[in-house]
Amino acid sequence: MSMKSLKEYLTESKKTYNFRIKVAGEIPESFEEKLHASLSRYGCQGVKKVGNSPIQKQVKDFPDLENMEVTVFENTCEYPVTPQEISVAIKNNMGMEYSHFRVRNVNDPYEAQESSAMDEPSGKAVLDDPNYKDSEKVKAKDYFGDDFNKSFLKDLQKASKERVKETDYKMEKPQKQDKAGVKSAMGS
Repeated sequence: MSMKSLKEYLTESKKTYNFRIKVAGEIPESFEEKLHASLSRYGCQGVKKVGNSPIQKQVKDFPDLENMEVTVFENTCEYPVTPQEISVAIKNNMGMEYSHFRVRNVNDPYEAQESSAMDEPSGKAVLDDPNYKDSEKVKAKDYFGDDFNKSFLKDLQKASKERVKETDYKMEKPQKQDKAGVKSAMGS
């Protein structure tokens, strides 16, 4: 059994820090190159555009902005860096306001939830299939038609009878009235 050198341990334990950067509105010219250069001290391995959303009236990550397109970039760094440090670099080097971009770790629970919601297992929208082949098979007679209606009414009647038995209503006897139909407060 031979011992590993320090260099081998460091090579094996190489960790990367991944971030997702969302920019609302117009992207500054050469955004990727400028961001890569400003993050070089953190060992920036690259900034790449992942995708963009259509223009939306209300944007999920930017509640104060309306009618904006959101462009998503991913960034990988070799050295420890926080989303806040990347945000400061974007503000200082790109001249962008904090209200127009968001930086999060790729492993951030919010990002994981959003990306899992965006994943489509089949890669095709279910509503694009007019026959909806993936639906579970349902027998119409179990939910529609005369037989279903009759059994439904029987169940309602049975439930009503059980409810009456549980409450055990006692009717009050009506008061006796005089011949005129009204009792006098003074008496007769």
